[in-house]
Amino acid sequence: MDKHPQNWFYWLNDYAPAVGLIVTGVITLICAGWALFTWQKSKAGVDSSTQRKSNASIDISGQVSIGGDVTQVGGDLIITGDPVDQKTIGHLNNLLDRYRAELDQRDIELADKEALIAQLKTTLELAQKIAAGGDDKLASRARALLADLGQGSLGAALLPDLRALIQDYEQGPIKDLVQLHMGEGALTFYGDPQASLAAYRRAHALDPENIAAIEFIGQLELIFGNLKAAEDALRQVLDLGRTQEDQRAIAVGYANLGVIAMARGDWEVAVDYFTQALALDEELGRKEGMAMQNGNLGVVAAARDDFDAAVDYFNQALARYEELGRKEGMAQIYANLGAVAFKRGDLLEARQFWVQARGLFAEMGVQPKVALIDESLADLEPPAEP
Repeated sequence: MDKHPQNWFYWLNDYAPAVGLIVTGVITLICAGWALFTWQKSKAGVDSSTQRKSNASIDISGQVSIGGDVTQVGGDLIITGDPVDQKTIGHLNNLLDRYRAELDQRDIELADKEALIAQLKTTLELAQKIAAGGDDKLASRARALLADLGQGSLGAALLPDLRALIQDYEQGPIKDLVQLHMGEGALTFYGDPQASLAAYRRAHALDPENIAAIEFIGQLELIFGNLKAAEDALRQVLDLGRTQEDQRAIAVGYANLGVIAMARGDWEVAVDYFTQALALDEELGRKEGMAMQNGNLGVVAAARDDFDAAVDYFNQALARYEELGRKEGMAQIYANLGAVAFKRGDLLEARQFWVQARGLFAEMGVQPKVALIDESLADLEPPAEP
């Protein structure tokens, strides 16, 4: 998924257009980097408080724990051991694995993937609670949705029943209805981004302080090239962070507004935003945030032909990603280091970096990035003899 205009990196276009496409990937990584955090802040449907005050955590990589008769401990749902529940859990885990594979094939960045998977997971956990509830019509709708977990394609199998459940749930608790809309947004994100945007807008209308919904509205508006609408959404993230004295949300706002400034070629403004985000990340000890902002500052430096500074920023980002074991971040930084080496005329070094990037992307199954790097590697081949 090419989220951003290619002309952001016109500084490479005269040399290798494919390189410019590779470099844009670091922007999507940075722009998306805070989605997981904002989603964790707004997780709904698992406690009796409002979304923005929820303290429930999300274990994305862990097994799902849902069930018919449930109790709540710190917001986590506990199963009873019912064989039906166990079967549903197995289907849900399989579906989430398929969903992750779909996202991988569509070149959606890692932080977005984790946030979207968490949204879908929590929505289906909520459906299991509804299925075990007292309202016959709603319970029937939820059971129909859960029955489709192990069948067919993700959207075709789940969307009709999910939308029917949402329609019948209009009079239900707002926090649960918001969660259902968030799940619809996640389920349609890669296949029907317009429908995804509409779902996140409905969630935001019901809960104006839902940072996750606003974040994804901004992401999708950016995908559609609507910079003003994206900026408006991302300024809301910044404002909510300030209102709630939430330093991390403020960092979200700064980082993403920096991306908007970069899209417009406002390099000084972009550097200011990214520097403020980096300072907050350092204060909070958020190593991934520091890696993202260093990478972002590296892209700006490269766009301004300050290659020494770009390499320094990229190396700082690479060290952070290596420390965190984040292969996708490492791969993108290698790709960008290769682009800088190419611009400097060091073709051997460019090849070495791109081969490292390609290996990591191939290992993770991110085929669109592999194809882009293959194009750039082909540009390094000497012309065929006449």
